[in-house]
Amino acid sequence: MLVHYNQTSDILYYEVLDIPLPELQGLKNLKVAFHHATKEEVVIHNIRLPKQSTVGDVIDELKTKVELSHPNAELRLLEVFYHKIYKIREEEKNLGPNGRLIHVYHFTKETAQNQMQIQNFGEPFFLVIHEGETLAEVKVRIQKKLQVPDEEFSKWKFAFMSLSRPEYLQESDIVFNRFQRRDVYGAWEQYLGLEHSDNTPKRAYVNQ
Repeated sequence: MLVHYNQTSDILYYEVLDIPLPELQGLKNLKVAFHHATKEEVVIHNIRLPKQSTVGDVIDELKTKVELSHPNAELRLLEVFYHKIYKIREEEKNLGPNGRLIHVYHFTKETAQNQMQIQNFGEPFFLVIHEGETLAEVKVRIQKKLQVPDEEFSKWKFAFMSLSRPEYLQESDIVFNRFQRRDVYGAWEQYLGLEHSDNTPKRAYVNQ
């Protein structure tokens, strides 16, 4: 009989490893979510690398597992609660004084205890906005990026979000002007909110 934490059992569980144990102990398993540039499923990749590997090693390994728009496409590695990869667009590299990189989040409003609450969902993304650009112009680029059908997109509302308080925007509003303000809680407390129903697809996992 086997004893484990004062419990006895006559069953021994074991795992068959694909590599020798000493070699496995020197590796780090990473779960990486690859975000496509358009609204597609987020695919989870399990990557195994030596513990002393760098961010560059992670990106190089990921490039062998995903389909890129061209061989020299660059990727951005972010760690929030887990690792996320984003493609770096050419316009993001050379923003200049008339451009700004902002966060964009999907959200819905829910009522709890007679109070309206903002609930984020889906996959946030970066967007470059330009000085003098109206919401109508920004919406065209967002719809193209996310590939949302016209009928569905016409129901979406757009808001400047600061400390979870929405300020709904009109077609003629200059989006760039809203993000010139600074709050004490930091720039990432400000984002462009896309209000619509939550129809996000489930994540796909790749066995590797």
